[in-house]
Amino acid sequence: MSLEKWAEYGWLKAEPTSRDEIKSLLAIVDRDLKDATVAGVSEDRRFEAAFSAARTSATIALRASGYRTSTQAGHHVKTIESLELTINADSKLVQRLKTLSKKRNATSYDSAGNVSAQELELAIRTATELRRTVVAWLEKNHPELLKD
Repeated sequence: MSLEKWAEYGWLKAEPTSRDEIKSLLAIVDRDLKDATVAGVSEDRRFEAAFSAARTSATIALRASGYRTSTQAGHHVKTIESLELTINADSKLVQRLKTLSKKRNATSYDSAGNVSAQELELAIRTATELRRTVVAWLEKNHPELLKD
């Protein structure tokens, strides 16, 4: 499968990005990672911030590849799944992110107080590592998007 094939299926649409967009998205990731470490906030909200940072990192890779998801049900999952096609992420990382996504949905829509300290730590660690991986991938494959 390829991003081009995903576009043919209507899951993505081709759209070029810019340094400014990538810079803004990286700022969102950094803000969310910072928010995820604020001890005075509930673990639920910190988890949501960490997951948002990870999902935005996946968006950065997709945007740098010249695509964005089509607005439709499941577009956040497609963003996560696209990591295999953008940064060549292994399936274990994608599965972990999908599991975190389900937990985030349950926390946001179903019940409060169900995020453990271990789940929060996993979300923060995953988001931090993904940011690092995406930036290294940008430096190698799209350095023009990182220059000021």
